[in-house]
Amino acid sequence: MTSALVINLLSSLLAFLAGAAAKGLYQRRRSISPARRVWRLRKPDEVVIVQPDGPGHDTPLPTLYEGDAMAAMLVSEYLRKVLGVRTVRIIRAKNFSRCRDASSDLVVIGGPNANELYKELDRQVALPYRFRLYPDRADMIRVSDDRVFAQQVVHAKTTRDFAVISLLPSPFRAGRRVIVLAGCGTLGSLAAARMVTKDGVGQLASLRPPPRTPFSVVVEIEMLDGQMTRPQIVDTTS
Repeated sequence: MTSALVINLLSSLLAFLAGAAAKGLYQRRRSISPARRVWRLRKPDEVVIVQPDGPGHDTPLPTLYEGDAMAAMLVSEYLRKVLGVRTVRIIRAKNFSRCRDASSDLVVIGGPNANELYKELDRQVALPYRFRLYPDRADMIRVSDDRVFAQQVVHAKTTRDFAVISLLPSPFRAGRRVIVLAGCGTLGSLAAARMVTKDGVGQLASLRPPPRTPFSVVVEIEMLDGQMTRPQIVDTTS
């Protein structure tokens, strides 16, 4: 009687563990499949994240924009834990080296205001959105018809921001990818980082971004009671 009870208990435990393992594998597959369709990293051995040079970048004590730094850390953690990228390096735009970095897949955070690599990409690829910069804010403009996505700033605080996410083949090295996360402001860049990670990668994957041609979306966020809303896709260009 005791042996039968032990066998039943062991059988139940094994069945529970097998079910939990199967559920875990299923959930991981559901999270990885959309990420792979969006990121399209062929050999995810190394990704270089290029963040903007922040305020005072030409001084002995340069700083970083908080939103850009948070975006870089969010993407770095996601690439390591979800896509299994072995090495993720975060560098400043001023330290980008074609000899050292251009052979890797790249994530470019921030637009032309503080990221020189973004400007170089725009010259080589002709990105579908351009930025118009003002002293305290920026507009994003769709090149095809001049539609404006205007960042809103009230009393020096952003209340609405936009960002473009561009997925494109690298112009520096065949077979590599460049992912651009460029906001009108730093909150926009952070929203773009959220969109290509856990918050919106499934939604991006459902748009079926092509693997070999450039694809871009614009996301919008608002600040309500000091909290960022979930990024929403408001425009798509391929």
